[in-house]
Amino acid sequence: MEYKLLEEQDLELMLDFVDDENTKYNVDVLKKFIDNKNDFGFIAKINNKIVGFAFGYILLKPDGRKVFYLDAIDVMPDFQGKGYGTGLISFARDYAKTIDCYEMFLITNRSNISACKCYEKAGGINDADDEVVYVYDFREEN
Repeated sequence: MEYKLLEEQDLELMLDFVDDENTKYNVDVLKKFIDNKNDFGFIAKINNKIVGFAFGYILLKPDGRKVFYLDAIDVMPDFQGKGYGTGLISFARDYAKTIDCYEMFLITNRSNISACKCYEKAGGINDADDEVVYVYDFREEN
């Protein structure tokens, strides 16, 4: 198992990674993503096959401190429940420290028990029991 940053030489391998039946990755879009200095992709690879993918962003606070937001973590179904998600999160967390982020956070549903266990196993702490997330979906307005 190898955990690493998503790099240009890995982009073709991402074409075989599908996180749901509606999502396919496009090499050109992925290239733009990794070329952005505040966007980061992380992969879990076994035998030159990507079995896990996570991505996130640096958010700059008005006081200059950097926070890392881990937007998504996906592991291929045949590899779930084997610790690869935890490894991917741990790798992203350790990487965020190296780029001077003071904190990393992610959002999930309380009902996603397996994800919550994974995040806690990777050292995450749920310190926001009262928070509610509101989403404004601009796709509906067009």
